[in-house]
Amino acid sequence: MQYRREIEGLRALAVIPVVLFHAWMPGLGGGFAGVDVFFVISGYLITRSILDDSAQQRFTLLQFYERRARRILPALVPVLLVSLLLAWVTMIPPDFRKFSQSLAASTGFAANMLFARKTGYFEDDEGFAPLLHLWTLSVEEQFYIVFPVLMLALLKLERHFTAQRGRVLLAAFAGLALASFAAGLIVQDNDPALAFFTLPTRAWELLVGAACAALPAGRTRGWPALAGLAMTGMGYVLGDPSATPGWALLLPVIGAALVLRHAAPQNLAGKLLNLAPLTAIGAASYGIYLWHNPLLATLDYVWLGDPPLWITGGTVALAVLLGFASLHLLERPVRDGRLLRSPMALVLGCGAMLAVVLALGIAGHLRWLKPRSAPVNQALGNHAPPGERVWEIVPHGTRPLRFIVYGDSFARQYFPALAKRYGDGALYTAPGCLGLPGLTNFADQSEAAQDCASRPAQLAQIVRERKIGTVIWAQRWEREMFETGSLRSVGKSSGKGWTAVRLGIERLRRTLPPETRVIIVGNAPTAAAAGDAMEGGYVRCLAFINIVCPSSYPRALAEGHRINPLLAGEVIRLPNARFFDPAQVLCDGTDCALMRQGKAIYHDWTHLTDFGADTVVRRFAAENPAL
Repeated sequence: MQYRREIEGLRALAVIPVVLFHAWMPGLGGGFAGVDVFFVISGYLITRSILDDSAQQRFTLLQFYERRARRILPALVPVLLVSLLLAWVTMIPPDFRKFSQSLAASTGFAANMLFARKTGYFEDDEGFAPLLHLWTLSVEEQFYIVFPVLMLALLKLERHFTAQRGRVLLAAFAGLALASFAAGLIVQDNDPALAFFTLPTRAWELLVGAACAALPAGRTRGWPALAGLAMTGMGYVLGDPSATPGWALLLPVIGAALVLRHAAPQNLAGKLLNLAPLTAIGAASYGIYLWHNPLLATLDYVWLGDPPLWITGGTVALAVLLGFASLHLLERPVRDGRLLRSPMALVLGCGAMLAVVLALGIAGHLRWLKPRSAPVNQALGNHAPPGERVWEIVPHGTRPLRFIVYGDSFARQYFPALAKRYGDGALYTAPGCLGLPGLTNFADQSEAAQDCASRPAQLAQIVRERKIGTVIWAQRWEREMFETGSLRSVGKSSGKGWTAVRLGIERLRRTLPPETRVIIVGNAPTAAAAGDAMEGGYVRCLAFINIVCPSSYPRALAEGHRINPLLAGEVIRLPNARFFDPAQVLCDGTDCALMRQGKAIYHDWTHLTDFGADTVVRRFAAENPAL
């Protein structure tokens, strides 16, 4: 296949916006679309290679996959190992476990499927962040498994239609591309992560490149190539993360296709793409792409807020330097056969290294391999109460139960300590749900919203059926509230919406038997008021290198300082009811604690550690010795 320097230039124009996007460059909201340009280039080059080799009757699947392995694997393994080291040094245990999952998935080129299930490309999921960019590699490798076989079948079919030579390929590529594009639009509405990360919804971009390669050779024209460059640049500026994949991606994808078809050394677009700096960056683009994201993600992990420009620029420069080192020390020597010359040496060498990386990823997932922060995490007790993902527990049978814990995650966190002190009880909670008769904190009609709206009636039924003596009702009470039918906002629970919330509490109390005691637990102070540093809990705060972590914050800033007095006043009006304020345990007259007795109070921005919940329940039990 003839080498085209302008393709190297186009690669540079693909990798540069991706790196700048991840380096938080303003004005490049669609810089992530550089990966879509890479997809078009890959589809073009792979198809051109298969067609050329097939025309000379020298194409074999074994040789094809060997070329792919020589291109992909040698540069990938060092990035994975260094990323593991950076994660081990910097991350807290929950994030390190997520990283380990992505590490294992990346070695099997299934990272895109993991991310489709676990996260979103534009979400702040720090454990997955260092290797999040490897979803593109997974998509390409999955495409390479299927596409050569499809090509061989289509070429064989084409021999039976000699008058339609070339049209069979184009028709197949066009049909599959349209189906893939339509699938992306449909899936994006229901499951954006699945639409973003998976091959079926991304194959159209590679197939556009394949179609360019399958088109008969024609005269190159300068203006379509320039238009293609302009469209690609517009895609980088106008791209919308919330609507990806979608119609906006047609700009960079079609733009890249026009460049591939029409850019040539003799026209202006080709001359621009042939500039030495661009072709040099393009040649090293694979290594630059591999290295930039782990380095920038690590910087983001250890620096609270926006890093100084010189640090970000230095990190980008390091990624570029490592990319060029990868090109000259690994990629070209292995591709040219100077290293790992034989296929067997390639398989054994790369296979052994990938096996080691896979084993380390699995060890991290199973918690056999723990990060450097694990001893500190253990010493500070920085973990959630047991059963963090258990939301409902209603013991089987008909025997009466002493208590039931009702509410959201702010209620669930108390259940293990309450069960330890009071014995048999029930748990009836749902994440993020403040459900009152006729009132909810959900502003939609989703399944979760409907479940939340049904909870007050279900609670009353459980209480009556199991003759429950006490309802312990805890919530994140500070929320905007909505009418369940009209979804009309009634305002904040501690402000304009308080009247509706008060009436909802009274209505729920009337649905319960008079002899059932209700204990309303106020809003926990949370760590959110201490600022962004505490978003991931105290140990996560310790990972930042540019701040000193606080051990307390002013009580006047505590979440719940407005709603809790209103709840206390309301309880006086309710029959057989009491109020308990966690702030009386976690705060003194002036400050609210984030650390106490050498232990962390919160394991994330809002939820208590096992120690924190036990501290609150100990005071609760002293005030309520019997239920």
